[in-house]
Amino acid sequence: MSRQSTLFSFFPKTPLPNKSPGRASRDGGGARAATGASASPSGDEAWSEAGPGPRPLADSASSPKARNLNGGLRRSAAPAVHVSSCDFSPGDLVWAKMEGYPWWPCLVYNHPFDGTFIRQKGKSVRVHVQFFDDSPTRGWVSKRLLKPYTGSKSKEAQKGGHFYSSKPEILRAMERADEALNKDKIKRLELAVCDEPSEQEEEEEEMEVAPTYTSDKSEEDNEIESEEEVQPKLQGSRRSSRQIKKRRVISDSESDIGGSDVEFKPDAKEEGSSDEVSSAVGDSESEGLDSPVKVVPKRKRMVTGNGSLKRKNSRKEMPSATKRAPGILAETKSTLSTFSAPQNSESPAQVSGGGGDDSGRPTTWYHETLEWLKKEKRRDAHRRRPDHPDFDASTLHVPEDFLNSCTPGMRKWWQIKSQNFDLVIFYKVGKFYELYHMDALIGVSELGLVFMKGNWAHSGFPEIAFGRYSDSLVQKGYKVARVEQTETPEMMEARCRKMAHISKHDRVVRREICRIITKGTQTYSVLEGDPSENYSKFLLSLKEKEEDSSGHTRVYGVCFVDTSLGKFSIGQFADDRHCSRFRTLVAHYPPAQVLFEKGNLSVETKAVLKGSLSSSLQEGLIPGSQFWDAAKTLRTLLEEGYFTEKSNEESGVLLPQVLKGMTSESDSIGLTPGEKSELALSALGGCVFYLKKCLIDQELLSMANFEEYIPLDSDMVSATRPGAVFSKASQRMVLDAVTLNNLEVFLNGTNGSTEGTLLEKIDTCYTPFGKRLLKHWLCAPLCSPCAINDRLDAIEDLMAVPDKVSEVVDLLKKLPDLERLLSKIHNVGSPLKSQNHPDSRAIMYEETTYSKKKIIDFLSALEGFKTMCKIVEVVEDVVDDFKSKLLTQVVTLQTKNPEGRFPDLTMELHRWDTAFDHEKARKTGLITPKAGFDSDYDQALADIRENEQSLLDYLEKQRSRIGCRTIVYWGIGRNRYQLEIPENFTTRNLPEEYELKSTKKGCKRYWTKTIEKKLANLINAEERRDLSLKDCMRRLFYNFDKNYKDWHSAVECIAVLDVLLCLANYSRGGDGPMCRPVILLPGENTAPFLELKGSRHPCITKTFFGDDFIPNDILIGCEEDEEENGKAYCVLVTGPNMGGKSTLMRQAGLLAVMAQMGCYVPAEVCRLTPIDRVFTRLGASDRIMSGESTFFVELSETASILTHATAHSLVLVDELGRGTATFDGTAIANAVVKELAETIKCRTLFSTHYHSLVEDYSQNDAVRLGHMACMVENECEDPSQETITFLYKFIKGACPKSYGFNAARLANLPEEVIQKGHRKAREFEKMTQSLRLFRFSVRNT
Repeated sequence: MSRQSTLFSFFPKTPLPNKSPGRASRDGGGARAATGASASPSGDEAWSEAGPGPRPLADSASSPKARNLNGGLRRSAAPAVHVSSCDFSPGDLVWAKMEGYPWWPCLVYNHPFDGTFIRQKGKSVRVHVQFFDDSPTRGWVSKRLLKPYTGSKSKEAQKGGHFYSSKPEILRAMERADEALNKDKIKRLELAVCDEPSEQEEEEEEMEVAPTYTSDKSEEDNEIESEEEVQPKLQGSRRSSRQIKKRRVISDSESDIGGSDVEFKPDAKEEGSSDEVSSAVGDSESEGLDSPVKVVPKRKRMVTGNGSLKRKNSRKEMPSATKRAPGILAETKSTLSTFSAPQNSESPAQVSGGGGDDSGRPTTWYHETLEWLKKEKRRDAHRRRPDHPDFDASTLHVPEDFLNSCTPGMRKWWQIKSQNFDLVIFYKVGKFYELYHMDALIGVSELGLVFMKGNWAHSGFPEIAFGRYSDSLVQKGYKVARVEQTETPEMMEARCRKMAHISKHDRVVRREICRIITKGTQTYSVLEGDPSENYSKFLLSLKEKEEDSSGHTRVYGVCFVDTSLGKFSIGQFADDRHCSRFRTLVAHYPPAQVLFEKGNLSVETKAVLKGSLSSSLQEGLIPGSQFWDAAKTLRTLLEEGYFTEKSNEESGVLLPQVLKGMTSESDSIGLTPGEKSELALSALGGCVFYLKKCLIDQELLSMANFEEYIPLDSDMVSATRPGAVFSKASQRMVLDAVTLNNLEVFLNGTNGSTEGTLLEKIDTCYTPFGKRLLKHWLCAPLCSPCAINDRLDAIEDLMAVPDKVSEVVDLLKKLPDLERLLSKIHNVGSPLKSQNHPDSRAIMYEETTYSKKKIIDFLSALEGFKTMCKIVEVVEDVVDDFKSKLLTQVVTLQTKNPEGRFPDLTMELHRWDTAFDHEKARKTGLITPKAGFDSDYDQALADIRENEQSLLDYLEKQRSRIGCRTIVYWGIGRNRYQLEIPENFTTRNLPEEYELKSTKKGCKRYWTKTIEKKLANLINAEERRDLSLKDCMRRLFYNFDKNYKDWHSAVECIAVLDVLLCLANYSRGGDGPMCRPVILLPGENTAPFLELKGSRHPCITKTFFGDDFIPNDILIGCEEDEEENGKAYCVLVTGPNMGGKSTLMRQAGLLAVMAQMGCYVPAEVCRLTPIDRVFTRLGASDRIMSGESTFFVELSETASILTHATAHSLVLVDELGRGTATFDGTAIANAVVKELAETIKCRTLFSTHYHSLVEDYSQNDAVRLGHMACMVENECEDPSQETITFLYKFIKGACPKSYGFNAARLANLPEEVIQKGHRKAREFEKMTQSLRLFRFSVRNT
């Protein structure tokens, strides 16, 4: 029993107070929050009348009238507050936070008795709300814990957002709130139906002055969903004359974050300690407890007779009412105060029920007063100032004298913080993660946590909520460190007993950083929660070397990894001055985080990071020590033994094949880097260092999952014969970053979401790994006609068997993300990680919950692979009819056909079905292997049975010896097997070896040396069994992972099938006619061409005015009988503003991408020769972050086109030259058209409003003219009389005018401005005509 709980027995108790009708209040009872509640008179009270959600004891109404015990109407104890002090008013919709519940949608409305919606208790302001629920309830909530409700579609209410919850009651509440959101405030107030008291009035009268609460967490409550918070069980104890009443009292603080789960222990040596004064942290840890926060003595818990804390054993039943807590006399309080911590400016945090109220918050936090922590005086760990070139912002110099003045727990926190100043530290204290000082400010502002009371910032949350809170911070760009206790107080005491000299800093449980989580290093372990999206997020490590002093050419070494899959890509490539290949890389594999060597990057590369990757985390590493060179990288990989499990023992190769290929051929060991791989290996070194820092290097690298990254355009060399480059099946179309953005393949240009993009339109994949593969296919469409036609055959095959497809789809919908699950299983089973990783030493209070999650993941994977086998069985009888080689391969077993790719998993799955009891494991969180599966476990069980039988035999001997058949064994744990002998037999002469252990009325209990020895053997066997069981899960997962190659092959096959079904689904269900593309290999008689007839934009079904989309013919390089220059490769596109020119060009690009991806296209006819690359110069945008103007961006993109385009490319240029003077723009556009049409001779769509440009090329055989048609009615000199009708039809010839004034009218420009502009336009037109006539006359003379 803690000392605090026994103190009250030393002092006299007060008599029960007289009940006064004026003292008890309807809304402000004397209940204090259990969360570290202060019992002082000024402490906040439990104002809540009812909490939201499934509340076992919170009733919405009880008695029809609110009266006190004497029959009069009750008075409110809290005065009304002036409305101006609150940001809310009746009828407002808000999110409200009540302790133990998630954020809940509410309606603000007036209290049904007082007619006011706002109250004040001291400086604490509360607002009256009704919770949206099936049975609405109401309550008073702190103003600080109210946030405006903006709808269920808002970012904060979605997954990863601050208010997100997957609970059905919350979702129903949001539906009701959304309905109310569409009404005005008056209508909303009609929804306020809860107008009766939430409790019986007599109960409020009988609330005690100082009730006692239990604040422990129920074990079962901790085994809830990962996103659910642990709910403190607050029980007010009160008794009426007739019956004992019970009530759930809800505090409005965030959670039970009172500093720790231990109680205050008064001790003489703690009083006046310099530690607690200097660091505002008590020295409770020096007593063997585990909290850096000294809790004031008034915080107490209810204890049972034997001193153990009372716990609630079930969530379904509330415990019986507790006994009334005795009142405390003033003299008793005075005596107790001598044990309290000093209340000075640096005192420990007092935590009250309203811990988040502004009344307890100082104007300046303690850490803000520390001189050495101020920005201008900060120094890094090497004492360098911020203006030093080598200043390390991730470290902090903490003065030694300050550390010496701290308590052991807080000293450790500052030591960790000093080495990781850029991290938010989640510091484990008991069952809670706590945030201190500057981290607490982030926790409150970003996570909605509440401050503890006191002058130093301090907040926290339960262990079970780690995944939700850490993910929320990481998504906002923070880096989070999880610090765990790696020994218990008992282990600490044992360690101290072995030490010769013990200092106060030794008497604290050890803590270690067990994980650092950043945006680019999320692995989604059981602690981190589930991923919020299906697509990959990459960690990119980058190293650069300029080839020449001019900087026109450069070489990049890159390594990028998807940490959720453990898949590394590594490569080295040359690039141009525009960083074209690098831009393409980051577009195809968007990095969430970028690592680079400090001082290594060029200005151009920095511009890309600042512009295209401005939303990514970017971190510079120190050369040598952090960003390793190639030799150190190879040496570290071999020394650490990452690949021991996956290595080929026969050949002696210790490096994966990809890495081995990057080493020198003359070095068989693999310690010497190859000449053309040094940058790539160095980039890998930077990546490995960072993964090591984040403590996930072992689990990821041990998978040995490496592939070489080769830029898509690296194979594009000039071939001797036309089309030779397309004969290779591996050749891919290049879509660079500019093209992906301009065509809106993945993200739209409006708000950066997927709405209206090609990916959104065609993505109907049913599995997460299928979605990732589809995105990869979209990034790199095929170029080989043979490979494209094979995919198209697969689509036809699938469309021919709709019944089978329906069965397969139903099965696909059941599949989890098996690709990520395989990575999780590997991580859990890794023997390398289990040996020396800090997590293997961490003390986790929710270990059972985590074990259950691991088992659920494992069983989910097994079920998923069974489902995959069923998919193969479903299509087995029709596979012989398939024309597609690819489709046949992915659904054919390797054992039945040598060409089949799907592995036979039947035997392996059957083995795992019989390995252990699945349902028992799912419920208990423990895997108990069946006989014969684990020899260590089987031996331990045999020893346990043998020892138990031996003890039973011994009992029979003692019964015969004493002559009493009623002797039985009694006891639990290590006190088991005590011989319980009736008292009348104990008067006889018992054997000398009988040692009395305990007594009870009617019997005595004895032990013998024999029992002690046999019990020791039994306990030893049980410990071996438990140790085997504890490691059993890891060993089972490790055995499962040994077959990783087959499991992953199955996932790859089903991913391909899923994407093919997705393409077939789109091909079958388009908005209009769909056709199979015809891809022809270019040759001597087949020049490059593009023929699209009746084509439609794949993502647009309606025009701007709501009409059906108008199909168009796009012919480039095709024969046309009616036109002499039908083979022209360049088409000049003109037309009125908003006539559809840009849409037409995007349409051509997207259809080409879809055709070469192997998908049907929305057109009547689609014929083309393969396109090696699509270039685009569309829209007008600048790169402010890179310091580049609109015109400069245009010219940069155009320069890239002219540099890299070939005769097989498709170029789309929209209104080039508009960003500068008309004459300059026209001249540049003219020169570019000439280069594209006559020199490069690539397929080109070039739109323009320069009619002089059209005139210049009207007679050129290499250029054809086309325009978007429109119909003009009442054409005259007055533009207000003209009516323009857009026909959105692409026809041959040039458009005579651009009709810009029609666009001005549609944009609602003032009519007088339009008239003035039109007059000016006529003047310009006349001036131009006069100038032309003059020039013509001069030439003729």
